[in-house]
Amino acid sequence: MGKVKNIMDKVLSAACAVLLSFMTLLATYQVISRYVFSSPSTMSEDLLSYSFVWVSLLGTALVFGQKDHMKLTIFSDRLKGINQFFLSIFTELLIMSIAIIVFLFGGTQVVGVGAIQISPTLNISMEWIYIVLPISGVLIVVYNFINIIQLIQQFKVSKKEGIL
Repeated sequence: MGKVKNIMDKVLSAACAVLLSFMTLLATYQVISRYVFSSPSTMSEDLLSYSFVWVSLLGTALVFGQKDHMKLTIFSDRLKGINQFFLSIFTELLIMSIAIIVFLFGGTQVVGVGAIQISPTLNISMEWIYIVLPISGVLIVVYNFINIIQLIQQFKVSKKEGIL
């Protein structure tokens, strides 16, 4: 499982880095075209917005995979042993259920709506923009499974070593 997670981390990190680089170049082009040539590019503005959505959602999946998301640890820091283990599992299952409901089911419906919409400046189907919702949902769910497996393995090792 660790190898799969490492591969996913590297691919998502690279995708986010490429998207951020693309966004930087695009924003630079947009500023130059607007202020130097007095001819703003609407196409670059839309591309920048869509790229921002993609990098945000792919970055969200990456952050959940690395367990670097925002969390309040006031309660979890007070728990030890099996209680902390169950809270961690519950948290992963809660995140997974939200990802399934919002990103997978909701995202699939949004992609369906996007199939009948066309971006006016890029002249592409909006489903290509919205497809990132179910993609990031799948990634978050996979990361949740990996995190749960790792939590169980860590719990077994801790129990075996008598740490709990």
